[in-house]
Amino acid sequence: MPKLFTELHARSAFSFLEGASPPEELVRQAARLGYESIAVTDRGGFYGSARAHHAAREAGIRALVGCTLDLPDGTSFPVLCATRDGYRTMSRHLTDRHLHGMATLPEDTRGLIALTGDRGGPVCRPLLRDDRENALRAAKRLVEVFGRDNVFVELHRHGLRDDGRLIRHLRDLAAHLRLPVVASNAPLHATRGDRRLADAFTCLRHHVPLDQAGRLLAPNGERHVKSPAEMGALFSDLPEALDNARRVAERVEFTLENLGYRFPDFPDSRGNPLSLAEQGKLLRELTYEGAAGRYGVCRGRVKRQIEHELAMIQRLGFPGYFLIVHELVGFARGRGILCQGRGSAANSAVCYALGITAVDPVGSGLLFERFLSENRKSWPDIDIDFPSGERREEVIQHVFRTYGARNAAMTANVITYQPKSAFREMSKVLGFPPEAADRFSRAPGGFRGEGSAKPTEETDFDDRIAAILPPSHPRLPALSHLYHAVLGLPRHLGQHSGGMIVCD
Repeated sequence: MPKLFTELHARSAFSFLEGASPPEELVRQAARLGYESIAVTDRGGFYGSARAHHAAREAGIRALVGCTLDLPDGTSFPVLCATRDGYRTMSRHLTDRHLHGMATLPEDTRGLIALTGDRGGPVCRPLLRDDRENALRAAKRLVEVFGRDNVFVELHRHGLRDDGRLIRHLRDLAAHLRLPVVASNAPLHATRGDRRLADAFTCLRHHVPLDQAGRLLAPNGERHVKSPAEMGALFSDLPEALDNARRVAERVEFTLENLGYRFPDFPDSRGNPLSLAEQGKLLRELTYEGAAGRYGVCRGRVKRQIEHELAMIQRLGFPGYFLIVHELVGFARGRGILCQGRGSAANSAVCYALGITAVDPVGSGLLFERFLSENRKSWPDIDIDFPSGERREEVIQHVFRTYGARNAAMTANVITYQPKSAFREMSKVLGFPPEAADRFSRAPGGFRGEGSAKPTEETDFDDRIAAILPPSHPRLPALSHLYHAVLGLPRHLGQHSGGMIVCD
């Protein structure tokens, strides 16, 4: 029985309508059970990775980074980012997938480790139909793409009648291809009790009420984070599968702790990136050109302050950031689009000289180090306000044209279940008519905490439900449980009105 076990294929509520627990709760449960690490591999992206990372740091364990990739035939499998290069290559691959709508395998697989997936994977699904030929073909394709040393055959025991037959087929395939096997419980929720919400999400995903879901639902509640002792008992006959899971985790050296940050390089007129020295030289020229208009002759306090700021900006590697913001502001003003920098950037004489801000920090005696300092861990933050509507969209499209669709993106909002949407969706699962959700929404009084990550719901629900259902209604306990369980969980991604990401 292993002292240590690592779950390599967990999915959180950021695998929308599939995972039923926040990534933080998956991590906290793993820590409570004695894990040293757990991989959160949400479907189609790294959506839950940042939250998992922060929770893992607080809990004293490692959150491994990965995602689940969908294939054109409807199957999917998890991929782990073993190195920083792996995170970079997978980020690029996910960008291409979302940009072009293509469910292809990555062309560059450096630093990546692939597992064959659960029952919905490209290897297991054919085997469940006794189609060994297509299962073998799918496994060979993974080996061809990721390399033999980076593919692991995933084994599960969820207490299903055909578990034994499926594992025999998987072990035969692994032996034939000389691939190692790994044990996983492929959890979709943190604890056994979360299974009810997972069933509700299954109903929503398939657009059926609970009493008509039938075999669409999971046969049991085994898809939760299990303790090392439980996994050891399940795989006591296959200790190598447990050991291999731990060894894979040891190979995964990358976590978001290692991510770091580097601002993208500013391009020249032909689109080629400038070196840091060239960016610094250009920033100096533009700053003194602007300062001449702002201050006239630059000397004394003004010149000393500009030199101090330029030197620090160069030492910290940020000239490209200031050049990008300057170019953006210049584009807007050149087309008569109102824009204004604000916040602590107003403490910078360089920002003032570049026309980004409108306050003279030298004359006002403002402290530059409040904006940027070698002793601060935070990055410089220049907030720029643009008008809403078509004029803002002109600026957004300019960024896309300048940096390309693969290097610029709108920031996503995480839309969470709020009281009205939580009641509407969960009442639908339990077969209540739409009128019940309408009456719940129209009941007098507001919702305390609506719009927050976890609204204040107890009294709101009790007060409103009393006007809709009698206390003896047989489905009221289930409705109350699901309503409270789903509140604050991610529902879908939205698009921020003005936040953009630029990368290289």
